[in-house]
Amino acid sequence: MIATRTFRTKRARLVLAVAGIGLAGGLLAGCAGATAALDAGTAAELQDGVLAVSSAAAAGDFATAQAELGTVQATLTAASAEDAVTAARATEIQTAIDLVGADLAASIAASAPVEAPVEAPAPEPVSTPADDDDDKGKDDNKDNDKGKKNED
Repeated sequence: MIATRTFRTKRARLVLAVAGIGLAGGLLAGCAGATAALDAGTAAELQDGVLAVSSAAAAGDFATAQAELGTVQATLTAASAEDAVTAARATEIQTAIDLVGADLAASIAASAPVEAPVEAPAPEPVSTPADDDDDKGKDDNKDNDKGKKNED
């Protein structure tokens, strides 16, 4: 079980690192066009954020990676509001952020310790007073009838 979990953790780190590198590469490609789809200062800020996300994910610190991804998201939102990024480029970057965010959430869920369910012992059957009264009532009537015959 431990070997499987280690493999999954390493695999998750690799996936996140590759996704981060893909996001960074996408940001760089956006700067290379004839018309700037992304302001150079904004691109540098986003790249720094992606590097922080990738580094944290590669180290297995998924919570920090998720927080850093939130910073990248805030940077993109601010850049969109300031028209420092075109709408088309912002959509591409947002798609990448969403994918990395989903991978991080899955990695966090997968790395959470799983508790084995504790089985409670089965309760022993208990007779209820209603069950006892039903049986006693029938027997009591028979005994009462017998007692009456003896008195006659």
